[in-house]
Amino acid sequence: MDLLAYTPQKTFSQIHLLTLADCTCDEVMQMLSAAVKFKSLQKKGIAHEVLKGKSVGMYFTKPSARTRVSFEVGIHQLGA
Repeated sequence: MDLLAYTPQKTFSQIHLLTLADCTCDEVMQMLSAAVKFKSLQKKGIAHEVLKGKSVGMYFTKPSARTRVSFEVGIHQLGA
């Protein structure tokens, strides 16, 4: 399946993502499609700031510098 050309079945609603079990298959496909599109833009050197002006909260139950740093890099790349 070509995620760049994915056509959603319905408009994605704003949700708090706690577990993928709460999402429909279409919502998961939309999230993956968006991720592929953002990665494609990044590889082409096109800036995108989806999270500009937004705050992101992260909560980890166990200390993990590698996980924290990976999330921080991703959040920074999206403009937060």
